[in-house]
Amino acid sequence: MKFTLKGYQVDGVHDLLRSLENARQVLDADDKEVSVSLSATPGAGKTVMAAAVIEALFYGSDTFNFDQDPGAVIIWFSDDPNLNDQTRFRLMEASDKLLASDLITIEPPFAKPILDAGTVYFLNTQKLSKSSLLTRGHFDVTEQEAFETMTSAIQPDLQGWTIWETIANTIRDEDRTLYLIVDEAHRGFNTTSTRDKATLVSKLVNGHAGYPAVPIVWGISATIDRFQEAMAAADALESRRALPPVTVDGFRVQESGLVKDTVLLDIPAEAGNFDTVLVRRGAKKLRESSELWEAYANTQGSVDLVHPLLVLQAPNPPDDDQMARALDEIFEEFPEFDERSVRHVLGDHKTQKFGTWEVDWIEPQRVQETPRVRVLIAKEAISTGWDCPRAEVLVSFRPTKDHTHITQLLGR
Repeated sequence: MKFTLKGYQVDGVHDLLRSLENARQVLDADDKEVSVSLSATPGAGKTVMAAAVIEALFYGSDTFNFDQDPGAVIIWFSDDPNLNDQTRFRLMEASDKLLASDLITIEPPFAKPILDAGTVYFLNTQKLSKSSLLTRGHFDVTEQEAFETMTSAIQPDLQGWTIWETIANTIRDEDRTLYLIVDEAHRGFNTTSTRDKATLVSKLVNGHAGYPAVPIVWGISATIDRFQEAMAAADALESRRALPPVTVDGFRVQESGLVKDTVLLDIPAEAGNFDTVLVRRGAKKLRESSELWEAYANTQGSVDLVHPLLVLQAPNPPDDDQMARALDEIFEEFPEFDERSVRHVLGDHKTQKFGTWEVDWIEPQRVQETPRVRVLIAKEAISTGWDCPRAEVLVSFRPTKDHTHITQLLGR
């Protein structure tokens, strides 16, 4: 590893490797699929811990007394290709053994009958959809119909196999062990009562239409409850065994200095429209933070000045007038800002018009490395795992009551 793991990270990696070792034993002895999970507060370095675990799987580890799994293949799965790109970069940044050639983003055409051992493959939901070039010719049928219809399937252009067939071949190969990492596993998925309408990730995890289930599933998130519920349901049906979760102590993360000691929430005590007041207060907080970072850089003689970011979380759909008023307030506090200081990460990847303001789109994973961007307009993107440590002020116009979503949002 290029990074020195903190104490709680060492313990988390150790515990997770023990869980994966137990999972392999259950798989070999009982021929039963297994699930494990890693839960740690946002900012704890889950990707860094994952890099250490992957290194140990592929190469073994004297530090953790862990033997190499020579047939290990990993699929890293998430909803968002941008999140996958960011994770791929983070793994290379953290590991001194994982090369770019070991971290493959699956794109069409993908002409492989079986996945290579010692490789992490990145896959996202859209690439498993019916319209994907990776799946064209794949029949989504019941198990009773599968073997009749699969023989007449038309393969995708330039491919001898659909991605479903490639994954199935990998699972069935005796020299391979397929591990599926479900990133942002707090989303969960249906496994019991709605099996006929199962989501793509549940089809991947549990198997469908004659395709086998993934042997070992590993969920990663700050709030793992929904994933655990899905895996517990599968355990109750005896289709998969759920091992005890690996949970990193949040107090140890806080003691390390990687997360803030306090989070200040301003919530109006009375009914009314406080949009302008809250935005003005958020802008002043951004000014204070900017001045503090500048003073710190001067005392340290550092040229690496931190440029804190203010995030405006828009409702769905965004209220153009509301966003325009918010930008007016922010620019009144920061007259030195220009149009390059504001970007959005909304689903429509084109320039958005808010009143007189025209705001260009930016890829979420590029926000951290683009210091001239000081204001970011977003909806759900900020709660889906993208890393931006300089995002220090959040003004949200988006109401929510879901505990998991609120925890993810504050963590970001």
